[in-house]
Amino acid sequence: MNKPFTKIEPTGKNRKGGLYYRGFKKFIALFFNHYLYKRVYYPDVENILPDGSPQIIISNHQNCLIDAIAVMLAFRGPGRKPYFWARADIFAVSKVLEKYIRFLGLMPAFRASHEGMDDIGKNESSFHESRELLADGQSVMLFPEAGHQDKRYLGEFHGGFTTMAFQAAEDAIFEKDIYILPVINHYSDYFGMRREMLIKFGKPISLREYYDLYKEKPRTAMRQVSERFHNIISSMMLDIRDLDNYDSIDFLRTNYGVKYAAIKNLPYKILPEKLETEKKMVADLAALDDEKRTFFYNSAAQLKKGLDETGLKFKDLKRKVSTGQVIFKALACLVLLPLWIVSLWPHYLIYNIPKPLTNRMKDKMLSGSFFLGMSVVITIPLFYLISFFVVWGVLTIYMALIYLALLPFLGLFCWEYTELWDSFKQDLRLWKFQKRTKSAILRGFKHTSETIEDQLWSLFRI
Repeated sequence: MNKPFTKIEPTGKNRKGGLYYRGFKKFIALFFNHYLYKRVYYPDVENILPDGSPQIIISNHQNCLIDAIAVMLAFRGPGRKPYFWARADIFAVSKVLEKYIRFLGLMPAFRASHEGMDDIGKNESSFHESRELLADGQSVMLFPEAGHQDKRYLGEFHGGFTTMAFQAAEDAIFEKDIYILPVINHYSDYFGMRREMLIKFGKPISLREYYDLYKEKPRTAMRQVSERFHNIISSMMLDIRDLDNYDSIDFLRTNYGVKYAAIKNLPYKILPEKLETEKKMVADLAALDDEKRTFFYNSAAQLKKGLDETGLKFKDLKRKVSTGQVIFKALACLVLLPLWIVSLWPHYLIYNIPKPLTNRMKDKMLSGSFFLGMSVVITIPLFYLISFFVVWGVLTIYMALIYLALLPFLGLFCWEYTELWDSFKQDLRLWKFQKRTKSAILRGFKHTSETIEDQLWSLFRI
């Protein structure tokens, strides 16, 4: 705050994405919404302000680049282009990559915890660019946690977004509304394909009510705004704050959410409904007295440990597998095996080329983003084009076009077959546990699970 303030005037630049940006965005949307994820929910996109209204978008951060891509795809309309702050280290990978991601609207964010205090001053360039964008009525997105979490909780906010917001207000001589738009993301599962995700927009809030306070006490105004939006985003998302018991709470909400919903007569079919119900469940568990809460957490930890050690899944406790079911699924795998072999080209390479790199990543939350980026930008276009030209050379261009059109469906089949094979192996494992030699272990798991359910019913019934 002691640095001299340089006012930034609107530049009048055309900030819309061009034809290439729009085409690339459509390609990402096709892959993202229908291939990588089984379903992506975009509720409340009407809360995104139109171009001409300067807005700073802030969000919880749980899956690296995926979070930003979902927001980008939520911006509808010809050429609408939000801009993002992204971790600075990805800009240093190569000059080509830097040029490419800047074209997509990314700006480097240098963090003391990663790049070091000596590099913090380099953020001035991104701040300047962001203020120009806001002066032109554009949208800039930041992640105030300054890093993504590997669990469903909200970390502490850093002050970059409040500094940017009030500087934008100063640029407009406090005569223009500067808005902050809260956003949350939620995933059915962080890892793997064909999962579900939700990107939900809150109501945009103008900072005008804080302008007078900021003129007198800038730090107080920024602190109040940061606390307000931290509370807003926390209330919108699944924020599990008891990190000491996180694994137990996550196990309970994942596996007993449907039971809790039935007890409370709450909807629990689609991901947005599950999010709201699980938020209530986590809050109700936290409100229990120490003895009851300890019972739930210890029982969940015991059951989770047993299932992990045996390779069983929670859903196995609710079902019985017959010999006929195991044989039928084995035959299905056998019958579909030739088509799966056909589908391996080129999808085995597409799925597995990124793995050596993602397996070496210390931060596993980067794996989904890396797979998405590498697949969309490199492996899918490359191998699909190779496939097209090979078939064209051997057969005809019409057969090549048909094969090219079929490739995405073959890719989905390849993944679904792998899921079928995993399902067969799980059925076979459960079938073995149902035998007398191991049935006592299974009965013990079922007893623990039923005891948890009985307590849920006793404590939370309406």
